[in-house]
Amino acid sequence: MVTPELIERVKQVNISKDKEKTMERVKNAFSSASRKQKQEIESLSGQKRTAIYRVFKTGSLNAKVLLPLSEVLNITPFWFTGESDEMDPCTDALILSFLDGRGYKFSPKQAAKGKRAAAAPEEGKPARAPRKSLAEPVASDDETVTVTITLSNTPQMRAAVERLDADNAAQLLQALCLRAKAGGNAEQLWDVVKLCLLS
Repeated sequence: MVTPELIERVKQVNISKDKEKTMERVKNAFSSASRKQKQEIESLSGQKRTAIYRVFKTGSLNAKVLLPLSEVLNITPFWFTGESDEMDPCTDALILSFLDGRGYKFSPKQAAKGKRAAAAPEEGKPARAPRKSLAEPVASDDETVTVTITLSNTPQMRAAVERLDADNAAQLLQALCLRAKAGGNAEQLWDVVKLCLLS
């Protein structure tokens, strides 16, 4: 639903309801995003990364940054503004409700039309396959859990693992926890990580 055309129509005024929560939540969520997600947020918002980093320090958040954050990271905008402590997934209905509460009126037909146009695959390119689960726990009778994890064994992945230190690992765990709270297949992986850490 969030398109560059929609972003152009919203004002660049502070909409945070709780400065401290906004600073912490935007920082944690953006830091845990993948490089591709960060680029997508920047592209969609039309803002430079410095504008997003400014939110970390000031707690001042505008809709031009918030809507792409919510859409790309799949987290309700009400969580980022501090209006809710529930990290629910982002839906078109939530975005419409959020915008309506701030005086913007968008019809569901406009939103659906924009989303279909943005989501249409390019001609000649196959549709993207759904993601496969990374972890698959299988419980047995003696209450032990066997987990199968398929990882990429590319030179880039091996180099990234070798560079991983304790601080970065802690940030990755925090990011995984945030994604698990947001829903999706990260919940299952988070459970597996917790089991591994406890065993």
